[in-house]
Amino acid sequence: MADQSMIDRLTRYVAPEARNLSIPDASFIGECIDEATALVSRVAADAVNPVPVEIIDRAVIEVGSELFHRRAAPNGISQFAALDGQPVRVARDPMNAARAILAPFLPLGFA
Repeated sequence: MADQSMIDRLTRYVAPEARNLSIPDASFIGECIDEATALVSRVAADAVNPVPVEIIDRAVIEVGSELFHRRAAPNGISQFAALDGQPVRVARDPMNAARAILAPFLPLGFA
């Protein structure tokens, strides 16, 4: 179960204007944090050097945000992201931003 401080951080990140979230939204944000933590922990486990807690937390927030916004993007298409109303495809991999954040700590890949 996600801790309240991470739920609060993700809430401020995905809905900065919200004063109160509905119970289903708050519950969904907790689920997003739990899933994001599992995904980030799996990638961070491969780190060559220990990853600072602050970096892990930022990666979890980024992944949690991607997971949260998928709900508003049926079939991976979001129309709210473009100023002109054109559809925008949402990243299929919620770990895109997190991998960039964690990259300095991960081993280099060679083909």
